[in-house]
Amino acid sequence: MRTKETGTNAQPGQGQAVTYAAPNLSREVPATTCRKLGLPTTTSGPVVVAAVFCLVFLVMGSAFSFSTFASDLGHDLHAGSGSISFIFGCAMALLYGGGLFSGALADRIGTHRVAGAGALVAGGSLVAAGAVGTVWEADVTLGAGFGLGLAICYTPAVAAVQPWFDRNRGIASGIALSGTGLGTLVMPLIARWLIDEEGWRTALILIGIGVGGFGFLASNWIRRPPGLAPTASSQRSFRTFRELLRDPSFRWLYLGGFLSSLVLLVPVVHMIPHATHAGVAPRDGAWLISMLGLGSLVGRLIFGPTADRFGRQRTLGVLHVALGALFLVWTMRVGFVTLAFFAFAYGVCYGATIALRPAVIADYFAGPNLAAVTGLHYTSSVLGPLIGPAAFGYSVDLWGSDLIASCVAAVCLVAAGYFFAAEPPQIGRRRVGARQSQPRRTRMRGLTSFRPLALPTT
Repeated sequence: MRTKETGTNAQPGQGQAVTYAAPNLSREVPATTCRKLGLPTTTSGPVVVAAVFCLVFLVMGSAFSFSTFASDLGHDLHAGSGSISFIFGCAMALLYGGGLFSGALADRIGTHRVAGAGALVAGGSLVAAGAVGTVWEADVTLGAGFGLGLAICYTPAVAAVQPWFDRNRGIASGIALSGTGLGTLVMPLIARWLIDEEGWRTALILIGIGVGGFGFLASNWIRRPPGLAPTASSQRSFRTFRELLRDPSFRWLYLGGFLSSLVLLVPVVHMIPHATHAGVAPRDGAWLISMLGLGSLVGRLIFGPTADRFGRQRTLGVLHVALGALFLVWTMRVGFVTLAFFAFAYGVCYGATIALRPAVIADYFAGPNLAAVTGLHYTSSVLGPLIGPAAFGYSVDLWGSDLIASCVAAVCLVAAGYFFAAEPPQIGRRRVGARQSQPRRTRMRGLTSFRPLALPTT
């Protein structure tokens, strides 16, 4: 069924986008409806938001604590900054690349099952990482294993929030994903304390146990609205994917996601090494990560209502331009205060962009298979985390300066902002004698019959 967004939900400059959705997709489903269908009575939009908040607090907070472990890993494993950065990049690449498959799997068997399995894999990988002795073992556990756990749980959890809300989708997404900001604020301090008290190996084991146990518990309440039952069909048309990839809006969002992913995580990985080179003590460097996390938390909360009012797509583009400008501050090595300002400001813009991306995708491509479409979009961020932070580290090792790399990063972020905010060219879509000044629509033949990836039956 096609449902048009009302005028109160249309984004400025976008016209009235046509979405393909289930009948109850655009309104919050109360817990009483779930009770009639036999689902847990605690399942409702706010409960799902709270559960996603807890899950991303654990898994993404642990991921962004990587910089806290980087120095100890490099010292004990005899690895340079480029090799250590590659571990984090591998995990982030799997996070975004595996979202296509985990999203399709969630569309079929249920979000709570997939997210719970991902939390267990992520926690188990951290526990295994406490016993590594070589760089390749760290690549397997912290890079591949932990990244696989992130891929399995993150995209289905994030996509589960959007169908419960329509008018306040930006606010809901911001609150749910602010768990990442709070995790980035708190988890590095916990990791630093555990490292100082017990060593980095024991710290990884304890954090892994917490991620696996509490993450699995929170995942039980991450469910889709009752009207969007899991898709049980094992067949799907590849033609639908091809038409989605040919859509100009999807292409521009995909390009923006790729350019953004190249450099968005660079400060997260290199914050403490960069601060150490600027004369900041390593113990104080952990506070910079927490400042970035605090900014991320603030950004996700304050820019949700702002984006709902002024346009989510436009706000997303402006935030990327601001991130590019902040990289000029990154090149200045003038002490802890300036770096703290950079970390907080970068965190505000960074957190808001992470929260707004799934909401923008839902604005264009809402439907019962939103998790799979969101996962397909997130594949744009596969190569970026794998290449960007490692290339930045190798550049610093080679030239002894991050000036050139920082300028390139700023250009990439500004270009990403353009692709996110600008209207894509509608080439070849205008027919002779067709009416002009039509509102932009997302028209993809066959989207209503979109099916998740074919999965083997057992």
